[in-house]
Amino acid sequence: MSVGELHDAWNTFGEKDAMWAVLAHPERAGGRWEATEFYATGEREIADLMALADRFGLPETRDRALDFGCGLGRLTQPLADHFKSVTGVDISSSMLERAERANRRPNATFVLNVRPDLSVFPDQHFDFIYSTMVLQHMPPELALSYTDEFARILRPGGLVVFTVPTEPSDTMIGRLYRVLPPAVIHAYVRHRLGAVMEMHGIPMDVLIPRLTARGLRIELVEPHRSGGPYWRGFRYVVSKPIRTATAS
Repeated sequence: MSVGELHDAWNTFGEKDAMWAVLAHPERAGGRWEATEFYATGEREIADLMALADRFGLPETRDRALDFGCGLGRLTQPLADHFKSVTGVDISSSMLERAERANRRPNATFVLNVRPDLSVFPDQHFDFIYSTMVLQHMPPELALSYTDEFARILRPGGLVVFTVPTEPSDTMIGRLYRVLPPAVIHAYVRHRLGAVMEMHGIPMDVLIPRLTARGLRIELVEPHRSGGPYWRGFRYVVSKPIRTATAS
């Protein structure tokens, strides 16, 4: 799936059932999310996230934050209560149109990015980057290229928190992911929904060396349910150390 195909798929989800596409609880499909309740989940999630960041005393400054794969701004808005400015970036124009209409924080802005990189942002621009339930929906090679970009645009003393699965779980459906060609699963989803919400994992022994090779330090890796019941998911808490000059 190319970046253009991702844009088309998530534009379709944004037009058909945007809140469910962001938080795909089975009982909420078909427009059954109530907006106040939906956005309240973001307030709780960011409160927990900032408590996690405080455990590490990071980021060292709280000027700019990035919500990567922001969708409807569910997390962008509460992040704006903790940083001077927050940017939500997404590949779906239909999602961003709704995010902007729902936005109540003047220091939160939204950017459409239909590129396999984050060249729209300069080096060392953000103190904090958050992304959850996003990288799992794109091919691993593309997800890894975005984590490379996280390292580039993060300031020294900054923090990145993101989630991504490693592999299908041992559930019955998880085992199907292991034996069926992805094209078969994706064709079934496309038939039902008109677009494909792909699921992919990145093995930890591939991801962690990639992060450390870009100068990032692993602070914490812990199991996380963001991949759903059919995937083994993890949350990565990663920092960029401040390099100090060595006395000669």
